[in-house]
Amino acid sequence: MADSPARVSLWRYSPALVLFAIVIADIRQLSDPDLWGHILWGRALLAHGSLPPNNIYSYSAPDFRWLHHEWLSEVVMSAIFDRFGPFGLKLLKFLCTAGTISFIVLAESETGAPAGVQAVITLIAALVMVPSMQFRPQLFDFILLSAIVTMLARHNWRGSAPLWLAIPIMATWSNLHGGFIIGLVAMGAYGATAVVSDILIGRGPRRGLVVIAITAAAAASTLCTFLIPPARETWYTLIYSIRNPMTPGDIVDWKPLIASLTTAPPGSLEQKYFVMVMLFFAAAVVSVILRPRIADAPIVAVAAVLLASAFKAQRNIAIATIATVPVFAYHLGLLLRPREASFAPAARAVPRAGRWIMELVIACVALGFARYSGILKPGIDASGNPAEAVDFMNSHGLVGNVLPNYAWGEYVLWHAQPGTRVFIDSRYDLGYPPKVIADFMALDRGKPGGVHTLVAYPTDFVLMKRDWPQSKLMDSQPDWRLIYSDDVARLYARADSPAARLEGVPFKGTAKPSFFP
Repeated sequence: MADSPARVSLWRYSPALVLFAIVIADIRQLSDPDLWGHILWGRALLAHGSLPPNNIYSYSAPDFRWLHHEWLSEVVMSAIFDRFGPFGLKLLKFLCTAGTISFIVLAESETGAPAGVQAVITLIAALVMVPSMQFRPQLFDFILLSAIVTMLARHNWRGSAPLWLAIPIMATWSNLHGGFIIGLVAMGAYGATAVVSDILIGRGPRRGLVVIAITAAAAASTLCTFLIPPARETWYTLIYSIRNPMTPGDIVDWKPLIASLTTAPPGSLEQKYFVMVMLFFAAAVVSVILRPRIADAPIVAVAAVLLASAFKAQRNIAIATIATVPVFAYHLGLLLRPREASFAPAARAVPRAGRWIMELVIACVALGFARYSGILKPGIDASGNPAEAVDFMNSHGLVGNVLPNYAWGEYVLWHAQPGTRVFIDSRYDLGYPPKVIADFMALDRGKPGGVHTLVAYPTDFVLMKRDWPQSKLMDSQPDWRLIYSDDVARLYARADSPAARLEGVPFKGTAKPSFFP
């Protein structure tokens, strides 16, 4: 155990600044491609108690085994949406974001780092987490992991913490999302490192062994998934998804961090974001190197393991940030402690009225950001989806098998007329075999093999993004005809179909702002 530093909490130092950090982290108010599916699957679970064993929503793989790993999240999200609409989902997202940032702040408070250090790191961390805070079950990963990290931080710097709470947390988490494995990895890394570091400094292994025993109990609690029908495939799904070699190349979320940085368009916001992430992580690593402390090796090990996972896949940036923040705050505090002490008299000289004015200004800025970003507005922005193209299909009674853009599959299932099935959707390998995914990617990327995809499956319509690589390929096919286009989407039908003979085709539409659902 490290020497217990005096606890300094941002919640007491500046609650308005914590609110500002929450607003920053929650500023992304865009619908996610999976959101329509989460609500649909949740409704099916509430109505029937289970989901179909096969992919009945698809015509490309109707007999493929449909794998599930987030049933409880979908039940919660659908129940909230059906009762409160989009506002309910926005409130759920805000509460999960607020909980995550609050736990991060609590973890920092255990380090005893100066309030100014904590404030800067918290605000940067909130900014780093913006792309990850989406309308997805991963929200539960973030808040529950931050709770685990907070307990480990308290255990590391205070010597004790109610780690037994990890057992019910993990039992619940394993039903919410497959990301629960991260919690077990964090606790296991902490316990194993505590055993080694405590032996090295002559304390004996007891502290670490207790953590390992609690981790084992927490892991055992996840076996409850085998007793719950919708959750029985959770462990299999998790292993299957992790082992899929196609995922890093096909799904942006799973792309390695370095590759994401090097392939981002030069000068783009995307590139600037990854540069910021790399600098944040690099600064944290440097702070540990410059002020190493063997006594906090266990919590550093947690940060190191989760940091490695972020470099493995960019989708893990948020979990790496959650684990890195307390470590960074502690070691940066050690680096700046002499300088911070020299400014302490000036900091204490700020009158109470002045602090209240500062809090009010920060709170007003936070509310301004919330209003500007759409947090305080009732709707969820769904722009970029093929709203007008699907409306065109519905208004002309066009029903059949649709090969949509990967991100549009669940939107089509929600909005198209009954009887419509899709080639693919964002369930990816949990709903589709590798052959179907490879065939879709060949067409989506405009490769010569994409022609095979058009011939080999009973596709009635192709719905693709405007100016996508497959545009030239589709336009060159004599068996297909463009029947509708706008600024977002292009819709093709077979040249010998009634849809291709509609009077006035190809229709030219105008994409309008749209909102979930």
